[in-house]
Amino acid sequence: MDGALNENDISGIIEADRAHVWHHMSQHKPYETTDPRVIVEGKGIHVWDATGTRYLDGVSGGVWTVNVGYGRESIADAVREQLVKLNYFAGSAGSIPGALFAKRLIEKMPGLSRVYYNNSGSEAN
Repeated sequence: MDGALNENDISGIIEADRAHVWHHMSQHKPYETTDPRVIVEGKGIHVWDATGTRYLDGVSGGVWTVNVGYGRESIADAVREQLVKLNYFAGSAGSIPGALFAKRLIEKMPGLSRVYYNNSGSEAN
């Protein structure tokens, strides 16, 4: 056996999470005696854990990357289409989506004329 986990093996997933994941904004001492919450699905503004309990996601949307909600088929389709066409090229050359987005962004930012793409806010400083 290679130790691979099946995503349906929730008890194995919970053990792997407990042993190997350092959760943001969490006290980890309780995980010695209780299971960490494992989120398995999201739709709109809600997420569900491995027990089927539904939660209103009041964290990921504003702080991290889910500001448009979960399960947005139109966004997933657009991302897939672009990934198949051209998922990335170095900033040493332009790209169609990069140029079009820059034009739209600049239209909303009076007094600015160029966009410099970065991977993160840290690089922007």
